Amino acid sequence: MTERQRREAIVVRRATQGDAESIATIHVDAWRHNYRGLIDDDTLARRDFDSRLGTWRRELELGAEVLVAVQRQAVVGWARVGAFRHPPETRPDVRSTTQGWAEIHGLYVSPSAQRCGVGSRLLREADSVFTARCFRNVGLWAFANNLAAIRFYESCGFSDQKLDQNFEINGQPLVERLLARRL
Repeated sequence: MTERQRREAIVVRRATQGDAESIATIHVDAWRHNYRGLIDDDTLARRDFDSRLGTWRRELELGAEVLVAVQRQAVVGWARVGAFRHPPETRPDVRSTTQGWAEIHGLYVSPSAQRCGVGSRLLREADSVFTARCFRNVGLWAFANNLAAIRFYESCGFSDQKLDQNFEINGQPLVERLLARRL
């Protein structure tokens, strides 16, 4: 991305069905770029466009709230937002801490647009959505070994809540760390 492109306006809007391809492309590309060395190569290779596209078409059709960042008429990033999720396997301490919180379910920026203000702009717009819904806190999960992401979120006011959760992807054990901040 050129310096001129970096300075061009970023517009954030709610995603439409027509954005599914761009969202899926960014999802796959960002995973492969951001998680190289953090998640095994075989797992990253399995993140394919067709399956992501099907997932995003369904999610958008079902009303998932996704914000997209648009620059020069192209989607360059997205954030899925909503209330904090509590699947059945959620630990009681996590459940009690995050009750009534908003959550950034996912935030990804095209590798070519990273470090250009896109992620920060998406977070600011998400804050507006959450504030309008009277949320007071927002949380998100980041891979504990993804220090670049943790530093980014900390620069945006998030702090480590000292609550981790373990899970597996294709047999690879991973740890997510809960980061949060007040709105």
